Amino acid sequence: MKKQNKYGYKVCYREYGKTKLKIHLICNNFDLAIWEVQYFENHSQCNRKTNDLIMKPKWFVIPIKTFFEYIWLWHGCPF
Repeated sequence: MKKQNKYGYKVCYREYGKTKLKIHLICNNFDLAIWEVQYFENHSQCNRKTNDLIMKPKWFVIPIKTFFEYIWLWHGCPF
């Protein structure tokens, strides 16, 4: 995977038995995204919308490829 990406990375998860990926976090650099995944694998996480515990998640780091995707992902940022 290419480590230099000017738009950042999405940290996504897939619940056990499901097929859809859900975005959990957006990071600016690859090293931070990998650190977050390692933390999430060792500590249980809750869904940000429903506040339910995520059951047996599989974590993924996916690069943000286009400027429009970058703008769309930050559109709902609360700060």
